Amino acid sequence: MQLTGWLAGRGVTVLVVRGFHLFNENINHMGGGQAMTPEEQDLVMGLAFVPGVGRTRTIDEVLAHFGEPDGGALALRLLRDAMERRDADDVEMALILHAAADASAKEFLEPLTELFPAEWHREHEDIVSMLGKLRSPRTMPTLVLATHWVPEHLDWDENRALAVKAIWALGAIPGEEARDALKGLRDAEDEIIRENAVNQLARRGEL
Repeated sequence: MQLTGWLAGRGVTVLVVRGFHLFNENINHMGGGQAMTPEEQDLVMGLAFVPGVGRTRTIDEVLAHFGEPDGGALALRLLRDAMERRDADDVEMALILHAAADASAKEFLEPLTELFPAEWHREHEDIVSMLGKLRSPRTMPTLVLATHWVPEHLDWDENRALAVKAIWALGAIPGEEARDALKGLRDAEDEIIRENAVNQLARRGEL
C-alpha cells in the first residue's frame, strides 16, 4: 500500500493499476473467475434439445456472445472455471455447451475424472456417458468407482442408472483390465450390477 501510494504521488502507477483492473474485468466477462449471469445461462440452456420444441438457440449465437470461435474450447474453459468456483449450475452449462458443439471428450478426460467424485454437482451420469465415448483404459478408475459409489443426489435411484452406464462403458473398453473389472462385478451384492456385468462379458465373448 505504501509503495503504491508513493508511486501514485508521482503519477506513474495509477494508470497501470487502473489498466490492470480493467484487464481483469475483461477476463471475468469471458468467464475467468466469475459466475455466468442468468442471461448467459438462459442463452446456453437454449442449446439443450427439448422434445417437441427443439433448440431455441444456436451454437453460433453462444460463441458470438462469449467471443470464442471454438465451442469445445469454450466449454472446457467454462468447465474448469466452474470447478474452481464449485458452481454446479455452471458445470451443467459447460456440459450442455460441450454436447451442442459436438466436441470431443478427449481434452475433457482430466477435468472430468477430477470432477466425478465431487458431491457438490449433479452431473455424474453425464460425466460417465462422456467418458464412455472415449473407450480408454484411462477412464477405468472413474468408471469402476461409478459402479459402486452412489452420489447423494442419486440415492433414490433403485435402478442404479449411474452404475449401469459405467458397466456399459467398461464393456466398450478393449483389453484384459476392463474384462477383469467386469468379472469382479459378477459377485456384486446388487443384482442389477451383477446382471449387467454378465451381459457385457457375454457381449464381449468373455464369460
